[in-house]
Amino acid sequence: MNKNWLNSFLMVGTVAVAAVAQDSPFQFNGFVDTYHAVQTEWPHDLLSSRTRLRTELRVDYENAYLFASMNAIHNGILKERTGVQLQEAYFNYANSFIEIRAGRQIVVWGVADGLRITDLISPVDYTEFMSSDYDDMRMAVDGLRIKYPGERVNAEIVYVPAPRYFQMPIQEDNPWRPEIPENAVLEFPEGPELRFKNGDFGTRLRFFLSNFDFSFSALRTHNQSPVSVAGYDIEKGAVVVRGVHEPMTMIGGDFSMPLGEFVIRAEVAEYFDEALGYKNNLDYARKNTFNALGGIDWYAGDNWTFMVQYLHKYIADYSDELAAEKNTSEMIFRISKELLNNTLKLSLYGVFDIDNLAYYARVSGDYALNDQITLSAGYDHFGGKRGQLADYDKNREVWAKAKYYF
Repeated sequence: MNKNWLNSFLMVGTVAVAAVAQDSPFQFNGFVDTYHAVQTEWPHDLLSSRTRLRTELRVDYENAYLFASMNAIHNGILKERTGVQLQEAYFNYANSFIEIRAGRQIVVWGVADGLRITDLISPVDYTEFMSSDYDDMRMAVDGLRIKYPGERVNAEIVYVPAPRYFQMPIQEDNPWRPEIPENAVLEFPEGPELRFKNGDFGTRLRFFLSNFDFSFSALRTHNQSPVSVAGYDIEKGAVVVRGVHEPMTMIGGDFSMPLGEFVIRAEVAEYFDEALGYKNNLDYARKNTFNALGGIDWYAGDNWTFMVQYLHKYIADYSDELAAEKNTSEMIFRISKELLNNTLKLSLYGVFDIDNLAYYARVSGDYALNDQITLSAGYDHFGGKRGQLADYDKNREVWAKAKYYF
């Protein structure tokens, strides 16, 4: 761990605690959590083992505030992930006419839960694939947001001069690393070159009616999830697998509507010039794609909740040489039940890759000992005929987690 980072981290924590004790504008809180997962198949290896301290500091002054959060992580599997990391750090100013947020922040668009249609600004950390909660997998970006915070209409502009890409499981010691040829070299960039034309720029207009919310959005961005292109590099004397990221434009919208015990949600988006890989070619194509999602939440009473979402993708001007099918579909669902005066929550979460007949399912239980301590345990199951989810069948795991808020 970098000594200067550690000293700064401890100094900020000490100042924050002292400020809180004096009932000042400083607010300091956070949590400690630890997560460990063991492979159920032979040889029963540890697939994840990490402990994290998250500290959050907020300083208020009239209509403005400063917010910063940091993670101090010990990862027993991926040693390079051990250290102190800046999570978010931004300045926020708001009045009745305008809200400005500048700095490292997480930007969330759309109404989908765990699927990305218009939510393309903050990337996702897949270093340990799905072993983290989706909210923890979101990565902050360094950018500027300007919003008009009206009661019936919201309008915002977002600019990210230095976009970031998905973090993928490419480390050699990572049990979530996909299978590749022995002599292959992986090259996956963390972001594009810092130039004005490479920045992400978008706008979103939201409307709030009595029983119906909807929005329109437009974004100039990159495909954050890499398109893999492989080829033999003479200088390196090896096969090189590169993650390709190309500029693209998204035009989309979403809506949500409550109907008694139900909430209907939907998102649609057209991606212009999205990068797509070929089957047996060292190149990639640029195509327009149409993406649509429909979902329903049912709050059935007696602390039961049901959620299902369906995602469909269509590639225009299709070629049989593309690695993806012309039409692809995916579905996710969640069923949960709260017991023991809402202190115990049992849930089943699943992802179904319809085209590859592959699936992922998580059975879990969360028990709140009190307002500060939560204990969790569960089982993750991968399977299917083909595709990424099927390839992870060897990573079926049991896991346990504990979390303490302060």
